[in-house]
Amino acid sequence: MPSPAPNPAPASLRSAWFLALARRYVRRRIARGLDGLYVAGLDAAREAARRGPVILAANHVGWWDSFLVIALDEALNTEGYALMDAESVRRLPFFARLGALPLDRSGGARARAGLRAGADRLDRPGRALWVFPQGRHRPAHLRPLGFEPGIRLLARWVPSSTVVPISIQYAWGDQPGPAAYARLGAPVSASGLDLDALEAEIIDGLARIDGAVDRGEPGFIPLIAGRTASPEGGWGARLLGGREAAHD
Repeated sequence: MPSPAPNPAPASLRSAWFLALARRYVRRRIARGLDGLYVAGLDAAREAARRGPVILAANHVGWWDSFLVIALDEALNTEGYALMDAESVRRLPFFARLGALPLDRSGGARARAGLRAGADRLDRPGRALWVFPQGRHRPAHLRPLGFEPGIRLLARWVPSSTVVPISIQYAWGDQPGPAAYARLGAPVSASGLDLDALEAEIIDGLARIDGAVDRGEPGFIPLIAGRTASPEGGWGARLLGGREAAHD
């Protein structure tokens, strides 16, 4: 099916100075509210973004996800945008300053226009578009994850882009706040995107996070250390042996 004729995208409201402030706030908020942010797979995703535009597809667990998106966008050194429910952007307009693009789910044509605006951002290396194919918050343990097909259109419209599957989970231990985990899976070409395979890869990533938490399996590094992380306590500290945070 041929791509629709390109439409001029509305001027982006993404603000570099506002984003810089938000990144500092996000780092503090994660450090104080969570037992750290631990990641795996950053290097391969960075390399994919260096070569061309990337679609970052993640499961959508809850409220903290937007903080993780901002922190990971900085770690990946990408110019990131994110598709966000249009009503949420209207209620919380500051998200537009961070790169949020409204996606109106009330009708096919409106939803398609929102997806098209997101696809138009993917026009050069270093550009990234975050999508949550579930379209809503959903506990990470529920199966199937329930992906919607919009990401297929994005992949079809920008076949030169790369899709990076991202698994997000929050694990509670003996501290007041959970530790956040993000596993970035193997990048795949958008031209050959298989929605079932994408979901399977994210589910596999969630299983790997469970293994890291339960059995101390290696592979995750600290991106942001939580206030409770120390050699004496906290999931992050036990998993990583109390290593100091590394800010990429």
